[in-house]
Amino acid sequence: MTKRLALRYLLYTTTGMALFSCKKNKTAPDPGPQNDNKYVNDWIYESMKSDYYWTDNIPSNPDRTQAPGDFFYGLLKRPDDRFSWIVEDYKTLLASLSGVNKEAGYSVSLFLFGQSKLGAQIQYVKKNSPAEAAGLKRGDVFWGVNGKEYTYSSGADVDAFLSALEQNHTLRISKIIPGSDGKDSSTAPGNPINLTVAEFAENPVYLDSVYEINGKKIGYFMYNFFAPDKGDSSSLYDNQVDAVFGRLKARGVTSLVLDLRYNPGGDSRSTVNLASNIIKGFSADKVFFRREYNKTLTAEITKELGAGYFIQKFSAEANNIGNQLDQVVVLTSRSSASASELLINGLRPYMPVAIVGDTTYGKNVGSWSIYKTDDRRNTWGLQPIVTKSFNAEGKSDYTTGFVPDVVIKESFRMGTLGDVKEPLLYAALTRILGTPPARMAAGETTARSLLRFVGGSQQRKAYANQLIEQKPNF
Repeated sequence: MTKRLALRYLLYTTTGMALFSCKKNKTAPDPGPQNDNKYVNDWIYESMKSDYYWTDNIPSNPDRTQAPGDFFYGLLKRPDDRFSWIVEDYKTLLASLSGVNKEAGYSVSLFLFGQSKLGAQIQYVKKNSPAEAAGLKRGDVFWGVNGKEYTYSSGADVDAFLSALEQNHTLRISKIIPGSDGKDSSTAPGNPINLTVAEFAENPVYLDSVYEINGKKIGYFMYNFFAPDKGDSSSLYDNQVDAVFGRLKARGVTSLVLDLRYNPGGDSRSTVNLASNIIKGFSADKVFFRREYNKTLTAEITKELGAGYFIQKFSAEANNIGNQLDQVVVLTSRSSASASELLINGLRPYMPVAIVGDTTYGKNVGSWSIYKTDDRRNTWGLQPIVTKSFNAEGKSDYTTGFVPDVVIKESFRMGTLGDVKEPLLYAALTRILGTPPARMAAGETTARSLLRFVGGSQQRKAYANQLIEQKPNF
């Protein structure tokens, strides 16, 4: 079992762990408090046979007396399906769909230091969070949680470290000291900082700026996951994305840097919204992506909704800046996944899209949530792969990720987000301008310190490595 699969397997028994929800099953009568395995597993089997992308590969006669988690994972097609998963409590689904989780409010990457020691570095601090109030900063490093250090031998160790951060916890922060030889060290851990987790709604619309350099106006937008709103059907976040592009349009930007390095995916509706603000030469007939389902589901959808349902077109957006753009550069990392990759793949038939950073995750399939309400015998929620996406040219060949045009991997020297000297942004500006920006200090160099990244807090989110679709209603 891979580290990723091991982590996903652990999640179905983790109380309070969130899962995206886009459509629920019809409410069933409540048969009582008993929750027997066969009752749940019969429902899992029926749901998977109906919706699962690889339905033809489901075993014909599995043991339905197993624990539901074991039963579900035994139905999956390996090694193709690294993504389907299950949780025991569906009630957290709607909240986590919109980025509402119990946390202290910072994103962190875990790395292996030396042979086996786990360390953590803060990627960004979320606005109006307990972490921001406590004074945590991007680039801060810590070597344990609650006074306990962790060693690494498997994905279970990463899971234990990250799990500790999801409860009230104490950190002792170290600062990075750049070495003149390119190798870095850290200060001794500081005084304990107590962090209280709270139900926190993260806003994915993180940062936008306009830079005027060498006669060019370059827009920058950092967007950290795809969600339309807080789960209240207000379209708050999508409207804020539209407002960002309104500002970029008013400033007359001619190039765009889209920062998706910490964006692990999310809701396809918000992917459509963002792509539609960027597409060059918009028309109502242009195809963003095409959906593919299993044969049975395809026939049912075609009969009930028509063949047009499979085609997702761009939407008309008043603040679209595509026609004024001569270049688009996307900043990526190994955490850039699924919906982020869908956006890159969907735009490329219509305009050049360069990539600066690290190779993306590699996920061209999507899922929707399946669960029942008011049934005390079955509180489980499924997130099975149900669809594969293709762009207007029929391309879907990024299962190993998109390889960047300019390779830069984040290291100890992270820089300040939005600062032109931050390594990834500086490389993007250089790519756009064709030369390092004139009259500007040199970009901060990445360290030569060898870091092996083994995980991060993004993988604990319900939208991690997900393209979330809505189940058709028929």
